[in-house]
Amino acid sequence: MVCRIRANIIEPAQIPPKVAGYPFTNWSLSKLKQAVEERKIVASISIETLRVILNEVKITYQNTKTWKASNDLEFESKKTESKSYTTVLR
Repeated sequence: MVCRIRANIIEPAQIPPKVAGYPFTNWSLSKLKQAVEERKIVASISIETLRVILNEVKITYQNTKTWKASNDLEFESKKTESKSYTTVLR
């Protein structure tokens, strides 16, 4: 029974979220947790338990970079300019 539950948890992690009917392109642990619970594979699962199960089958997720990083050479000046407008609007 436990092996079947683990297999059912691993299954959605191996397909793109769009194929599974979700409106995003990459799984995060929190999104996968939500999907597993919505599909009633388990009533509840912690992100750490999910991480352990996925690590056992060599599936890992990386943290995404935030919008604060950019390859744009003018990024710093644009960010500073944007902050001044945001400050004025508050």
